[in-house]
Order: sequence, then structure tokens, then C-alpha cells
Amino acid sequence: MTDCQPLRDLDDIRRIVTEHCFTTDHTCDHDRQVGIELETFPVRLGADGAPIDRIPIAQLHDLLDQPLSGAAASAAPGADPAWTLVGGGSLTFEPGGQLEHSTAPHPGPAGALAELDALAGTLAAALHPHGGALAAAGLDVWTGGRVPQQLTGPRYPAMAAYLARRGPYGAVMMRDSCALQVNLDLGPPGERAERWLVANLVAPLACATFAASPAEGAVSGRALAWQRLDPTRTGFPAALVSGRSDDPVEHLTGAALAADVLLMRRAGRWVSGRPGWRFADWLRAPHPDHGAPTEDDLRYHLTTLFTEVRPRGFLELRSVDALPVGLRDAPVLLLAGAIDDATARARIRAVLEPYRARLPGLWCRAATVGVADPAVCALAVEVWSSALQGAARFQPGRLPPGALTRTEAFLDRFTLRGRCPADELRAALADGPPAALAWATTPVDTPAPR
Repeated sequence: MTDCQPLRDLDDIRRIVTEHCFTTDHTCDHDRQVGIELETFPVRLGADGAPIDRIPIAQLHDLLDQPLSGAAASAAPGADPAWTLVGGGSLTFEPGGQLEHSTAPHPGPAGALAELDALAGTLAAALHPHGGALAAAGLDVWTGGRVPQQLTGPRYPAMAAYLARRGPYGAVMMRDSCALQVNLDLGPPGERAERWLVANLVAPLACATFAASPAEGAVSGRALAWQRLDPTRTGFPAALVSGRSDDPVEHLTGAALAADVLLMRRAGRWVSGRPGWRFADWLRAPHPDHGAPTEDDLRYHLTTLFTEVRPRGFLELRSVDALPVGLRDAPVLLLAGAIDDATARARIRAVLEPYRARLPGLWCRAATVGVADPAVCALAVEVWSSALQGAARFQPGRLPPGALTRTEAFLDRFTLRGRCPADELRAALADGPPAALAWATTPVDTPAPR
């Protein structure tokens, strides 16, 4: 079958979902590799040290080209700027000019965090002489709402047009939000369903614990934007929440069919979909202008699903707000400990499975109240305790030196007290934009090796 051939039946769809989302590129499912994707805001400072605007992509590209001289820049005509980094990672841009560093896969959190810190230091040092800084938070609390869409590749204008038909939250997400995504292996076939389930079950607790985007009525304004921008493609697959199936492929197949068509690609044109027209509708009745969906259409449609856990040949855990450098160990260690360690994973599943049917409501509570909710806090303390024990059982060398101690300190500073990073950022904002920037900014000096 060619990618342009129309889809035949449900078995055809399941096959493509399996190939596209649940087939690993790793030679060994037991590698337990870890990757991180961190988005940050490159901002330009005024004389008082407060951010006055976002540094435009064209200027960023010029400022970073020399510091990234060992990296391979994208050379495709009309392509959005990007660098392939030495070692296999990449540096790209989000639509509002946010920088996204995707690390290479590493044998454990140590390598991924070391790569993240080293590049963050390089970028901050490159921006500093030009009056720029690199800020990490879930939302741009300084210049948000004033930043235009900067990426002109055809995907982004079509995506923006579709989301604008649903409301203002698509623009917030695309231009003014940043996340810290933790990527973990799918695991061997015998573990895959449990790893997928536990990753989804812990997502609301990760949102609540690591919230760092204070907004009106929310500790994670970023998560709130995701919840509101298009419920057909975010959150949790309905079949997972209901418990009517334990098969990840069935979960995502149902989610793909139920999601609205965000865009179509035909004859070199990118055409926005419309709210209310699901992929299942397209499958049932060919579009009058664009015909029946093909295998290629389904594969692309899968890239427009933004569930809290995205299977992409690995598990992309998407619930954590971007955090400044001193706080990044905790989410990476705790999520890896919760998923990679079999004992911790089983314990966490036993604790959280009774909440499976309540995942959407728990996610909403996590974004609005967070761990200030006593019930959410109690769950977080119990789950992260097991996850920390799981991380402590990792083989030597998988963890950065001192990371367990720093993660315990994070839990004591925030979670055990019913607080999250958003509380500190909100307090810093009350002292003025420069204080908030100091809280969120990557230090200019490159962090010491881990």
C-alpha cells in the first residue's frame, strides 16, 4: 500500500497507529533511554532589567549561529530555521519564537540533564551581551499577548486558523507557552500497556506539582490553555479513561477517530479543518473537494493530537511547565522513577487506578488549584515518594550526582507544603517584572558539569 492510497478499514487504521506511534526505533526496548524537550522564552531587556519584548526569530538566528557553529543548520529552502546539534539533539523554534531544545536520547536522566544544562548556558551567554536573556516558565508573564506568530511554514498558519475558530487559547499555546517534556521508552511488549497507563495516570499530578505559569484562577495557565483550546485532541483518550480497554493502540485509535481534522494537505496546499468535523466523519464520507483520507492523511493527523502523553515511538510526557535550571532535576527523576522502575510503577498504578475515570477532572483541578488542594497534595506525596524510591534503584551513572538530594529538596520546598513553583513566580511578579525574570532566567555562567 502506498501512503496515497485510501484507508480501507479499522484494521488498516490500527496498523498505522501501531507503526506510527508504538513502534520504537531503539534496537533494544530495555535501554530505558531518557530525552528532554525544553522550551524557553528569549526576551530582550529594558534599562530596568525587565523584559520589553521577545527577540525575533531572525535576530535569534543571527545571534546563535556562531555559538552553535558546530551544529548543522537547516538549509532547506523556505524551511523554518533549526539546528541539528552535535550528539544528535536539535534546536528549533516554536511559533512565537520560543526556543526548543530537544536532547538526544540518553541512557538515563544524567546525560539528558547535562546536555540540557550545557546548551542552556551557551544560549544564555550568547544572548547576554546583546541585552537578551533566556526565561523558563509555563507562560510568558512578561510580554505575553503581544507576540506575533513568527513561523511561516505552512503547518503553523493553518493550525492557527483552525484553533482561532475555537477561541483565543490556540494563540496562547502557540505563541506564549513553554513546557518541559520528558521522553521515556515505550518499554518491552510485556510492559508497554502498564507504562502507557501509569504515564497517563501521573499526568495530573505532574501538572500540579510542577506548575509554573500563574494566571488568574490557575497555577498552570499553560495547562488551562491546553484544556480549553480543543478538547477533541487534548487530555486523555476516552477508552483509557473509561477502562473499557487496556490496549494502547485501541486507546489512540479511538482518540484519532474522535478528533477533529485540524488540517488537510492537498496538491501543495494546506487547508484548515473546521471544528466539529472529525476524522471519523472524513472516513465515513469523502470530502467533496479533497476526497477520502489516505494513509498519509492519517499519519499526519496523528501528529496533530496533543494528548497529555503522546506516543511517538516513545512516551512524550507533556504535563510539566518549563522550569528554571535549578528545578529541572525533579520532574525528570520523578517521572523516570515512576515509569522505568517496575516496583514503583506497580505501586503507583495501585494508588492511582481508582482515579482513572476521574482523570479529566483531576487534570482540571491540577491546573487551577494544584497541590494546594489537600487531596491532590496527598496523592502527589504518596506517588512521588514511590517514584523517588524507584529512581534511587537506578543503576550507577544513570542519575546526576546529588540529583536525589535536590529532588528531595524540591519536594520539601514545594509539594510537602502544598506549594508549587507558580507560587514563587507569582510572589516574584508582585515584586515587579525584573524579580520575576530573575526567578526564571538561566544563569549566564554555564552550570558546572553534573
